[in-house]
Amino acid sequence: MEKSEQIEKVKIPGYLKIGKVVAYLLYAWVIIGVVSLTLRVFLLLFSANTTTPFVEFVFKVSADYLNPFRGIFPSKPVGETGYLDVSALFAIIVYLFIMWGFSALIQYVQNKIDITRRKQEKELAELKREEELTLIKETTTVQKSKSTPVSARSNTRNL
Repeated sequence: MEKSEQIEKVKIPGYLKIGKVVAYLLYAWVIIGVVSLTLRVFLLLFSANTTTPFVEFVFKVSADYLNPFRGIFPSKPVGETGYLDVSALFAIIVYLFIMWGFSALIQYVQNKIDITRRKQEKELAELKREEELTLIKETTTVQKSKSTPVSARSNTRNL
């Protein structure tokens, strides 16, 4: 019975589980970047007060995401005090492509997990079938061995 209890569990390899968690964490990191950069664009566009805690927070968070893209495009003035941060818009587009890549990675890892799960479930079903067939064979063998002497006795009485 121990053998049958051990084989009833489907085990997903650790590297797939870890890969999925890492991909989700990176996906979340990129989402935070896209959201913070989008907020930054709107806050700059509408001339938000930079001394308020929320605006300071958004600028601090988005600064790290914006650093690789600073200076690529000049900012465009909008109205009297606002301006359009084109570099931030470009960064948003790039991070959306990165996010799309992580999404594809998550789907790929999940597909591998599903394939592994289906394969193991199929193997478990085959093992269970083999166990049942073995049990049936053992049962019929025991029944035949018990019934053979009885039938042999009846044949000897008829002689």
